[in-house]
Amino acid sequence: MKILPAIDLKNGNCVRLLKGNFNKVTEYNSDPISQAKIFKANQLNYLHIVDLDGAETGKQLNFEVVKEILQISDISVQVGGGIRSIKKVEAMLAMGVSRIILGTALFQDHFIQDLKNNFDSNQIVLALDFKVRNDIPKIYTHGWQDSTELSLYDFLADQSFFSNVLATDISLDGAMQGPSIKIYKDLLNIFPTLNLIASGGIRSLDDLNILQSLKIKEAVVGKAIYEKNISLRDLKNDY
Repeated sequence: MKILPAIDLKNGNCVRLLKGNFNKVTEYNSDPISQAKIFKANQLNYLHIVDLDGAETGKQLNFEVVKEILQISDISVQVGGGIRSIKKVEAMLAMGVSRIILGTALFQDHFIQDLKNNFDSNQIVLALDFKVRNDIPKIYTHGWQDSTELSLYDFLADQSFFSNVLATDISLDGAMQGPSIKIYKDLLNIFPTLNLIASGGIRSLDDLNILQSLKIKEAVVGKAIYEKNISLRDLKNDY
């Protein structure tokens, strides 16, 4: 399983939010470039970067930080947060980003069709953030702030063009209470060819082993690394 260490950027710093709450921020490193180099030194060469300022405001305020990280040799990144136009997608790919993470923009008129017309499916990651309500995972947008009545399953039923899906249970993200195993099982049962990227709640190697047993091929790990519940050495040696 591919491990994608998370670098969440806010005001130029490497932080984590608790359950998507912008008022509950913990700063872990004031130098995200050095954090990226630490990951690379431990052979974790594919990074998951989210511009939290962008997710909140729709404006990419940490563009230069991402640009600097891309200057590190042999690093691949997927980037999201505030990317809400085709021009921005094109600009990020031209800059060297491997995959673009898109959430809120997917609900703009014609945006999904424009993606299909202009990009290869492996360049795009659908970021579907959700909370479980009445046993149904309902999608949230605009930096996890706006709820919808659209279920994760119904949305994906119409998106067979896209293969990469980052599914994050907001209520677990940053809480280290374990990943959303039931939802992931359901997703893979309904969409067996999906490249499901697990995110939110991962707290231990045991959690990663469970995800791996489900045949999940990628997982984003954030707070468990920063809080040293999972060591970089273990990730380097075991995954």
